[in-house]
Amino acid sequence: NHSSYTHVYSKSAKLEDFLLLLSNMKSEEARLKTFSSWPSSAPVRPRDLAQAGFFYLGKDDRVQCFCCGGKLSGWEPGDSPWREHETHYSHCFYVLGHDVGNVPLPEDAGEDEETGSRQRHRKPSSNMENLEERLATFARVQHPIDHELLAQAGFYSKGEGDKVLCFKCGGGLTDWDSEDDPWEEHAKYYPGCSFLLSEKGQEFVNKIQLQGPKHTKEVTVENPLEELEKLRREKRCKICLDKSVGIVFIPCGHLASCKECSDKLDQCPICCATIAQKIQTFIA
Repeated sequence: NHSSYTHVYSKSAKLEDFLLLLSNMKSEEARLKTFSSWPSSAPVRPRDLAQAGFFYLGKDDRVQCFCCGGKLSGWEPGDSPWREHETHYSHCFYVLGHDVGNVPLPEDAGEDEETGSRQRHRKPSSNMENLEERLATFARVQHPIDHELLAQAGFYSKGEGDKVLCFKCGGGLTDWDSEDDPWEEHAKYYPGCSFLLSEKGQEFVNKIQLQGPKHTKEVTVENPLEELEKLRREKRCKICLDKSVGIVFIPCGHLASCKECSDKLDQCPICCATIAQKIQTFIA
């Protein structure tokens, strides 16, 4: 039937256009340019919205995230774009601090107070690219992990307890245990970091993402219902956190998304590898 093939092609073309749009919006400058017709009465600044990952959809005060595709509107006085982004789309990898290819404006390096702590947390620090500079930040810090190991893994200290940030992806980690391995923790929480991938490789990251908890022998489950709920959580889609996973991404092999969410992805949400093929699978 010719008409049915035309319909399928049309849907595919729209998806490709959508993914291309999101890819182009990785540039903060490109996002900012979309706000040329932003209503002057809106209570939030285009600059703050662009920095939080949003671009303007050209109607009312509706914006969309370049990373997760989430849309927001109905902005009110006092709203923080970063806070609203995290509240409504907590699964977004840009919100979580992963290296998703965001290209910030060069002049943003010195602007931090009015845009909120969430953004300062996620801004990569260019002056920390040097290992010795990162190591120097731990000079007066008490940390359960060897300072040199942390610095080698890309982390530097902000002087706030045991909190560290990655100079490249801006990802932050805290609540360290003495037996934690900085490289493994980096790979566990920020698998898309380009520094991590260049130093340790995709195979190392995939291995960490797929491995189970280290200390299962110390865990005791007294209530079988708790164990059942734990298993259900593990099988939930990592994007919508609602439906069950059912799509395997090739070539990375991660099972992380339901069918509906996978339709919007061109990169794996776990390792950020480009998806060449999506295969539906069923969990018995």
